[in-house]
Amino acid sequence: MSRLKLSFEVWPNMPWGRLDNCGPAFNTWGDKPLDWCVEKIGEYGYEGFDVVFPKIMEIQPSDKEDQIQKVKSAMSKHNLAFASIACHTTFVSPRYFDRDNGIAKFKSAIDDAAKMGAETVVTLVGDGYYDPPLYNLITRKEAWEQVINATREVADYAKQYNIDVSIELLQGTIINDVPSMLKLLEIVDRSNVYCCVDVGTFYTTVKPKMPIKEAIKKLGDRIKVVHVKDEVGFPNIIQSQHVWLGGGYVDFVEMAEALKEVNYKDFNSVEWEG
Repeated sequence: MSRLKLSFEVWPNMPWGRLDNCGPAFNTWGDKPLDWCVEKIGEYGYEGFDVVFPKIMEIQPSDKEDQIQKVKSAMSKHNLAFASIACHTTFVSPRYFDRDNGIAKFKSAIDDAAKMGAETVVTLVGDGYYDPPLYNLITRKEAWEQVINATREVADYAKQYNIDVSIELLQGTIINDVPSMLKLLEIVDRSNVYCCVDVGTFYTTVKPKMPIKEAIKKLGDRIKVVHVKDEVGFPNIIQSQHVWLGGGYVDFVEMAEALKEVNYKDFNSVEWEG
């Protein structure tokens, strides 16, 4: 069985914008420079780190090169891997300009991954389909075509930098179960496209349809990133909630066993905030 590696994910303040219904999200390290965060992650003994893309986007252009060098220095000092950039963006929308902007944003994250040494760039397939209910505006066939075309485009763009693309299986999106993820991987047919397993989602959304170990076994070596968090609720975004580790549905021992059984060797990213 493989040994599981831990990384820690760095979140900015307001990662999703202003969020009118609940106000802007605040994160503990949200106001700290990225290199400071990487230093702390190294001091705490993690083997890698992950960054939610707006944390990079918020760096002033005049400061960016200096910040990149400081991050690389902290990586070298603590022997840290830059496991992933999380760039949640729009691949599905009835508005072509939202899709175009979403794809452009993802390519920008790939550019930064290449400059900073990140191994993969992760996205969920926004902007939903079931939640929010885009099926009122576009057909399922149209949504699938949009996902396939966007994933191929960004994967081909990432290939030139030897960077992988990881698609997160997530409730509310059109890729919300294991059969859908396997279908996407088969149709897209790109060697650098993988699945991101969100542990919370797997217990609220996948487990009602399929045992956890069976789900992980089916995905096998197509898993590239694992997001580690706990969760309660139902299989949709509105009625699910992230909670403290141990306070939700997740059986971390079961998930760890499942990952080891498929010889998973990449990072398990602790998503404590967000």
